[in-house]
Amino acid sequence: MKCINIVFSPVLVRWFYDEVYCSSDRFPHLLSPQSFQICEIEVVCSSKRENPIAVKKLYFILQWSAFLAFNFFLLLTVYQLAMKDTSTTKIGYQAPVYDQQEEYDPSLLRLNSMKKLELYCDSLFAEKSYRDTKLKFEEEYPSIVTAAISKRFFHGYSVYGFNDNFVAALLSSMVSVQGLSAIVIPDDIIKFPYAACSQQSILVMDILRKKGFKTRKVGFQGKKYGHFCFEVYYQGSWHFFDPDMEPDAAVLAAYNRPGIEFLARNPGVLETAYRKYAKDMVLDIFPNYHLGIANAALAPKASLFHRVTGFLSYTMWFFFLMLFVWARRKLKNARAAVGKQPAKIAVMDNVAYPSRFAL
Repeated sequence: MKCINIVFSPVLVRWFYDEVYCSSDRFPHLLSPQSFQICEIEVVCSSKRENPIAVKKLYFILQWSAFLAFNFFLLLTVYQLAMKDTSTTKIGYQAPVYDQQEEYDPSLLRLNSMKKLELYCDSLFAEKSYRDTKLKFEEEYPSIVTAAISKRFFHGYSVYGFNDNFVAALLSSMVSVQGLSAIVIPDDIIKFPYAACSQQSILVMDILRKKGFKTRKVGFQGKKYGHFCFEVYYQGSWHFFDPDMEPDAAVLAAYNRPGIEFLARNPGVLETAYRKYAKDMVLDIFPNYHLGIANAALAPKASLFHRVTGFLSYTMWFFFLMLFVWARRKLKNARAAVGKQPAKIAVMDNVAYPSRFAL
């Protein structure tokens, strides 16, 4: 007579007990003395429907994935700290080059913080007001800051790279969303020699708001071109400024520095102020404007995204380290579970079934 051990799942144990053991007359050839005797039934994982070997493999893969990610992000963080003062940009981005036409002054690169820029503008106004005691602060200071920004930067998007916010740089390269890594935080924009129209306007508005001015953005979207400027409120009306495209300040001053509504209704003034640009470009951009809310937050969503990714650029390695430690502990427990002997009693629906069927 043969004696075998059978490892069943709980469902098969229930079937065997109901159909074979309790109704042996239905299967006489199976339970005849000439066939074999079932000595015991072993049930593996009767209470939890999971395979310890599969769980062990899962935690093994998770552990090594977390370990590799931890090392990858730790190296990027170390590189970011070591290369913080360099100008490394994101993958596939060609840094802008000065076209020798804008009012760019490389000597102003010493103004590498918003505080230094503000103090520089204050000194320019103090010098002018010393020579002209009748000079009014609210009329002159916005023009001083706008002119300073025009000379501090030449046109081109400043973006995050692997030396300052590698998470934003990686996400921008992976998802190919235009502007995802374009900087909107003033203290980060000021570190570059170039800035786009929106970035230059953000810097001016940031300084003017600190001085108590009310500002609002002015966005443009023509059929071919887009642009970004701002307006400042003083003397009971809004006044238009454009630090990036640098319109002729004397032409605008002749009309008391009007707002965009006046300029859009008078294309001749626009063409004269922007005469260094093609006429069709000027008339495509400026009549098609939309106004922002006064003193609204400057690019709030992009600013939040950059602050979060900037934080993760220095701390992401720590989260993967914690994941690695957790997965390693779980793997150790899974290995111990695989090494245990299976229970020799089947439990199904809180009913115990015999582990040995005597024939």
